[in-house]
This record gives sequence, structure tokens and C-alpha cells, in this order.
Amino acid sequence: MIKIYIARHGETTWNVEGRIQGRSDPGLSPKGQQQSLALLEQLKDRPLTNIYTSTLQRSILTAQPVSHHFGLPIRQSSELDEIAFGILEGRNLFQFDEVTKKEWERFKDDRFNYRIPGAENYTDVANRVRPFVGRVLESHQGEEVLVIGHRVVNRLLIGMFLEFPLERVLKIEQTHDCLYLIQKNDETKVFHYLNGNMREGLVTISEEMIL
Repeated sequence: MIKIYIARHGETTWNVEGRIQGRSDPGLSPKGQQQSLALLEQLKDRPLTNIYTSTLQRSILTAQPVSHHFGLPIRQSSELDEIAFGILEGRNLFQFDEVTKKEWERFKDDRFNYRIPGAENYTDVANRVRPFVGRVLESHQGEEVLVIGHRVVNRLLIGMFLEFPLERVLKIEQTHDCLYLIQKNDETKVFHYLNGNMREGLVTISEEMIL
């Protein structure tokens, strides 16, 4: 059996401001720092063997309390970096001009095929995440592994570990304080930890809420 914990980085200063991050690299907000400590509290008694993050500081900073507690190195992988949003990075979601609003709407309508200028689409991210998923499953059987990524990357990771058709990942939700556990042996199960409770299944969102 392998147990894979998938966490989203803590809240950042740009999350607070409503700005699109992508490959940009803001740090954690005070709330995000508290969320990194809350993640440690959830995992401190688990026999973790490996910690993976993206190369972006919001992911690394979220991992640091867990890394220090277990004495485990943080294994950074660019495969886990968030989707690149190109010309929309740094823009406020609520202050688009007509050009950027049109680009955002075109992307939302066809996330797997349309690319905002200078950006990636979901298919691009899936192609770079897939080898990471294969290595984790091959290398860490019998272990418990933590992966700290980002909203889009984690949707695709979760979908691949659960062997979903990729179009289903759009409804997977993960707030900054939601931790997923995927347990794989003869069968695959998924659990989520939220508000101090663990429940089986995914947290999902309605079509109109998908970002």
C-alpha cells in the first residue's frame, strides 16, 4: 500500500489581494504561515518518508514545518510548479480590462486546449505532471508521502492518482486548509481532512464556481 497526502500551499499575499499567481512567486501571508503549522499538526504522528514540493516558495515555505519536524529534506520538483498564466500573471481577477477579460473567458471555456499568450493549458500541465505520478507510485510503495503543490497541479495529480478521465478534475476543489489522502493498494480510496474532520471522498464545486 502507498499513502499519498496532497496539500495545497498556504494562503499567499497575492491570494489576499485577488491576484493571479501562476509561476509568479509571492510569499505566504500570516494566515498562510498558520496553515503550514496546521498541516504539521495533521501529519505529525504519521510515518512520512518523503516530502515533495514545487520550486515555488509558497509551496516550499508550507513544507518547512513538516520538514523540520521529521528531519526530512524538501524534494523540489519543477513538474509540480503551478500552471503558467502568461500575460495574466499578477493581474487582479476583479480588475480585468477588456483584453484580459476576453483571454480569461476563452481559457475558462476550453482549459485543456486554449492557451493564454505566454501561458500553459491543462493538457500542458498534465503532460509534465504524469511522469511524477508514475515515479511516486513506482518508488514509494509501502510508504507515506507528502506532496505540496498548487490548485491546478493538485487537481491533475489527484485525478491521475485516482485514474479519472482528466475532464473530471475541473470539479475537484481544494482550499488552502484542505488535505487529501489517496490510499492505493488493491483498490484506491480518497479521503479529505477539513475543519478538523476526515471524510471519505472528494470536495467538489459546481460549474459556475470553477476557476
